[in-house]
Amino acid sequence: MFRKNKLEAIPFKEFMANERAVKGMPHTNNIYAFSVFFPAITPQGLFPLHDPAFALFVCVSGAVVVSAFFERFFVRSGSSYIAEMISMTTGFIFPAIVYGAVFWFLFSL
Repeated sequence: MFRKNKLEAIPFKEFMANERAVKGMPHTNNIYAFSVFFPAITPQGLFPLHDPAFALFVCVSGAVVVSAFFERFFVRSGSSYIAEMISMTTGFIFPAIVYGAVFWFLFSL
């Protein structure tokens, strides 16, 4: 799959006599030999909170969810003025954060 197999022509007498020597490395059934291609899947690997970019992404995503829940709570409780203020604030701050993150990503390449 990863390498192209080359065709090799051998004489018919050698083929019938089975005198052909095995060339190259022997085939291995060791699962650890392929660990480079298949890394371990762990929660630390899927959610690398030690990475600053991923931690920032998690914090901003959490802020969006929390503001949506607060806005919904204030609308249901009858405080539409507070919900409108939350809506206006998040309507300005979150796009500014997203555009800033896109520009930061493009200029940090």
